[in-house]
Amino acid sequence: MRKKGKFLKRISACLLAAALLISSGCGSTSTTGSTAVDTMEAAEQQAAARTESGSEAQTQAQTEAEESMYPLKEKVHLTLAMVQEAQVTANATDLAATPFGQAWQEATGVELEIMQLADDNALNLLYASGDLPDMIWYKGYTGGAEKAIKDKIIEPLNDYMNYAPDLVAVMDSNDVWRKSNMTANGDIIGFPFIRGDAYLQTSAGLMLRKDWLDDLNLEVPQTADELYEVLKAFKEEKGAEVPFSAGSFWLTSIGIAHGILTSPFGLVKGDFYQVDGTVHYGYAEEEYKGVLEYLNKLYEEGLLDPNFQTVDDNTVRANMMNGQAGVTLGNGGGYLGTMLETMADDPDFDLEGFGPLVANIGDTAMSTHYDAALNGIYVIITPACQDKEAAVKFLNYGYTEAGNRLFNFGIEGESYTIEDGKPVYTDLIMNNPEGLTKQLALAQYTRAWDAGPFVQDKEYIEQYQSLPQQQGALASWTSSDAAKYAMPPVTVSDADATEYSKLSGDITTYISEMTIRYITGLESLDTFESGYLETLKSMGVDRLIEMQQAALDDFNAR
Repeated sequence: MRKKGKFLKRISACLLAAALLISSGCGSTSTTGSTAVDTMEAAEQQAAARTESGSEAQTQAQTEAEESMYPLKEKVHLTLAMVQEAQVTANATDLAATPFGQAWQEATGVELEIMQLADDNALNLLYASGDLPDMIWYKGYTGGAEKAIKDKIIEPLNDYMNYAPDLVAVMDSNDVWRKSNMTANGDIIGFPFIRGDAYLQTSAGLMLRKDWLDDLNLEVPQTADELYEVLKAFKEEKGAEVPFSAGSFWLTSIGIAHGILTSPFGLVKGDFYQVDGTVHYGYAEEEYKGVLEYLNKLYEEGLLDPNFQTVDDNTVRANMMNGQAGVTLGNGGGYLGTMLETMADDPDFDLEGFGPLVANIGDTAMSTHYDAALNGIYVIITPACQDKEAAVKFLNYGYTEAGNRLFNFGIEGESYTIEDGKPVYTDLIMNNPEGLTKQLALAQYTRAWDAGPFVQDKEYIEQYQSLPQQQGALASWTSSDAAKYAMPPVTVSDADATEYSKLSGDITTYISEMTIRYITGLESLDTFESGYLETLKSMGVDRLIEMQQAALDDFNAR
C-alpha cells in the first residue's frame, strides 16, 4: 500500500472536471409501409429550423413553428400508464399533479390522466390484459420492441413523424440515436429518453472514507491489491466491522457487470461487450475466475460485508457514516451526496470517489459504470390510442426548446432562473425551504432526475451534483475506455426473440446463483472451468452470443 510522502502534493478531487451519468435490445414485423429513414426524411423540412439537439440558439422559424403547434388547437384528454415513482408520490398523487405535470399539460393543451401502476409486474399484467391506455412509460417487453409491435402493444411512429418535427431533428443530429430508436425492421419505437452528453452516461463508482485515508497517511487505491491493503487497514486500524459494504445490486450488477472491479483481472466487464465489432460475454470468459477469486478472498477475510446479498442502501449508507464501513459502491447523488449532506455538521467526516480498478498504477481501466445514451426507456403510443396525432404532438414537446427547459429545469421563476444565458436552479431546488432533498424537489419540477421523453442536459448534473467531492468522483469514475467496448442498444430480431428470451433468462439466473456461491465459498473455484464454464456452454451461451452478434451486425448496417 502506498504511503503519502511528506512533501507530496495532494491534488484535490474538487479541481477535477465534473462528469456524469443501462443497454437493452428490443426487437417484429413492420406494420407500416414506410421505414424510419423514409419518414424522417419526409419530416426533414419541418425539422430543418431546429439546430443540433441541446443548442441554445433557435431560429425564428422554429420558434414560430413551436408557438403555432402549442398549445394544441383543441383540448385533448390522454391517458398514460407508468409505474409509481416514490420520489414523485412523496409529495404529489402522481406525475400529472406535480408542478411539472401541470406545466406540461398547460403548455401543450392536453389533459393528462395517469394510470399509476404498483410495480413492473403490474405493468406486465397491463400488457397481458389487452386493455391499454393511450401511452405507456415503456421500459422493455419480453421479446423486445419488435415483439411488442407484433403483439399490438406499440404503435410504430413511421406514419406520424410529420407531427414530431423536433424528435426528427434530434434523431437526425446523431446517427447512434437514430439507429437506437428503430427496430431491425425499420419501425420507429417511440419517444426516447436520451442522455445528451457523455457526462451523463456515468453516475456511479467506488467511494471511501477520505478522512480515514488521510489519518492513515494512505494513497487513494488504484489497483485491486491497493484496495485490499486499504480495506485491511480500515479493519485493523479503524475498527471497521465490514470494511467494504455494498448490496448485491451494486456489487454484481454495477461492480462486475459494468466492469468497475474487473480490469485488474484482464476482463472488460461481466456483461456483453464488443471488441472491433465482435461480441464477447464476460461472464462466460476464463478471466471471470480472477474476479471471483478476489471477491472470495475479501469475503473470507472479513473485508467484504457478509450480508452483501441482503443489505439495503440505507444500511450501507449508515455503515459508512457510523464507522462500520470505509468503502462502498454507489452513485453520486443518492449515495455520495446524501451521506455528505447528512454528515455536514461533522467536520471530520469526508468521502472521496475513486476510479475503476486497474492492474497496474497508471493504467486506464477497460470499463466503468457506463450507460448508453438511449437506455431503453421510452414513452410509446399504443394502438388503442384514438387520437394518435395529438399524442405524437404532445410527446414531441419534450424535444422543443421550451420543452427541453421544462423537462430539465422546470418552471422559470420558480425552480430556475436565467443567469448569463443559462438556466440556474433556485433555492427551491438547491436549498428547499420545506427540507426536501434536491432529488425530491427536482422530482416535483423536472424529469432530469430520472427519465422521460426528452434530451437530458448536462447542466442539470453539474448543478445537482455540485459538491466538490461529487465533481471529483464523477471525473474519476469516467476515466476508462468504456466507450470503446460498449455495446450499442441493439435489437434482437423477432425471429430470435423467443429463443433469446428463454436462453437469456435461464443463463442469467445460473450466472447470478453461481456468482454468489463462488464469492461466499459455497462452491469451490476449482469447479470454474469444468463445472461453471462447461455448464454455460451446455445451456447455450454460444447461441446467446451469436444472436447478440447478429443484432450488433444489424445495428451497424442500419
